[in-house]
Amino acid sequence: MSNACVWTEDKDGNDVARFLECFDYAYINPSDVDWYSMVLLILFPDIEQELCQRFIDSILAEDPSPRFYHYHSSFIEARKHYYDYTDEYEDEVMTQIRDAFKIKGSVAHDVGAMPKGHPLRNVSDYAWYNNNYWIDLFPKLALRVLRNVKFLGDMEFLKKNWDTLKFGLEFLMTLDIDKDGIPEGNPNEVKNTFDNLTLFGVDAYDVTTFLAGVQAMTKMADMMKDGPAKKQYRQMFEKAMLSFEKLWREVKNKKGRTLQYYITCYDPETGETNTDTWTNQLDSLWYLISIGEEPFISEDKAKKILRTIYENNRTTMGWAMCRTEDGEEVESEQGQDVYTTSNYVFAQLLDYYGMVKESKEVYKAMDKVVFQYGNSLITPDNLRAEFEKEEGETTEGPHYIVAAYPRPGAVMTHIVMQHIKELQNQTKATIIDTGKLKSYITELMR
Repeated sequence: MSNACVWTEDKDGNDVARFLECFDYAYINPSDVDWYSMVLLILFPDIEQELCQRFIDSILAEDPSPRFYHYHSSFIEARKHYYDYTDEYEDEVMTQIRDAFKIKGSVAHDVGAMPKGHPLRNVSDYAWYNNNYWIDLFPKLALRVLRNVKFLGDMEFLKKNWDTLKFGLEFLMTLDIDKDGIPEGNPNEVKNTFDNLTLFGVDAYDVTTFLAGVQAMTKMADMMKDGPAKKQYRQMFEKAMLSFEKLWREVKNKKGRTLQYYITCYDPETGETNTDTWTNQLDSLWYLISIGEEPFISEDKAKKILRTIYENNRTTMGWAMCRTEDGEEVESEQGQDVYTTSNYVFAQLLDYYGMVKESKEVYKAMDKVVFQYGNSLITPDNLRAEFEKEEGETTEGPHYIVAAYPRPGAVMTHIVMQHIKELQNQTKATIIDTGKLKSYITELMR
């Protein structure tokens, strides 16, 4: 869950807790990290709800005061250059240099950073990139809210936050620059949790996250009996699906292997493509299944994608985030790495869709990563795909990039996925209602 936390009581005597992302990145409860784990929901549901509320509240928060981003936030030399040579910045796009602290409508990345002040102040401190314009944070929040409502049965939580959530989606749609129905964020800028991947146009991770988020909003509109919103979101979903399908690719690579998957990027204006195979393209499908909702990709197509990733993205340490269509290393270091959480998500999807042998192979690889090469107290977020020998070392070995990380708590979702599948087999229905999910959590923690 975390290697450090603050746990106290608020003025009303309610428990409040904050959890460190990791010692390398000292942010508190980053929303894009927490999204992958059900640990808080299952073990400490009141803590989870309070944290979820803070991120909903962040949508309406606004602070126009300027702050530095990226290199200018991290290096005093860059800030000095800005102040000494202000005229050189007149023609620059400033969103990743100096821009508003918080734009109304955006979702906060985190609720603070341990070194920067009181851990309960609920102010996002991430400034490596300007996440006011990220396009994955709101859809993830919408999915998180639906998950919590379904598993905890707390409709009052949804009722009091519904207008804010609608405003959040409205703001997100202002980032649909080309009006194809899918927010793509500012051109040539980092736009999601993977802040070292070069993305453009429509990309497989963000579009599937967006579609799942809109599906969640449609379901919550139905719960709220908000007919106009439900109709609007259905139309939004249908338009986005048309654009999404342009990413589908069936090809035989130079190794003679047939690939069937959604490519990493496609720019509908220029026709430019990135045909890398991205392991995370089905993460949002995994999320929908784990909360008893219907996947928007057919079972047949999902299996084809899983087979493609399994055969094409395998490395010594596990399944890399990205590989070229010929199974080779990509340019981005982040894309080259093996992500523990991505592998857990991948393994659970393989298992759910009946590819049990393949699922076990992925779990075996992660067992080596966590227990053979390290231990559960230093579970890595990501690691190099192959053994390496760095300066000062005598032999090649595994190299963690970020250790002691909470995102691999995604492994716990496996038991939930199994329960979901059992209920689906019993009821012959894909969608599982709140009653069955709420009772499961209660029984699980007895």
